[in-house]
Amino acid sequence: MKIKRCPINFHHVISATTICKLDEWHFGAQELRNSIIHNGLYGTGPIIYQVSRRNDWDFEAEYTFHVPINTSVDIVDNSTYRYSEFMRYEDGLMLRHADLDDDIEKTYELLRLCAKEHELELKEPFYNIYLDVYGDGIIDVFAPIIVEENND
Repeated sequence: MKIKRCPINFHHVISATTICKLDEWHFGAQELRNSIIHNGLYGTGPIIYQVSRRNDWDFEAEYTFHVPINTSVDIVDNSTYRYSEFMRYEDGLMLRHADLDDDIEKTYELLRLCAKEHELELKEPFYNIYLDVYGDGIIDVFAPIIVEENND
């Protein structure tokens, strides 16, 4: 298990947020992908998602999905979808979560411990970068490092 320090950078990103059950997040991701395709666009990168638990006793969470696409688009205000020219973090910690049957919270905790050891502050919720590998999936978890402003 190797934690890497690296940036992430995606261009032309469409995002959508939904609340759903913890074990049904993939439906929201599929819906976003399908909407992209039905509008004559195509994804150029992985599904990226963030999870914000609303509370510890509920089995639902707020999921924000991000998909890089092939071109820039104009999206009307108050739409279900948002568009960003870039999704970029200059610095962060990344750890591969290879077994989807394992609790991803353990991966998050390892990133938090590494940050604490190196006196870094992380921005949550982390980014889960879902990679389809030969019909199976793995997740690279990216935790952005909060950069302190230097007021000299």
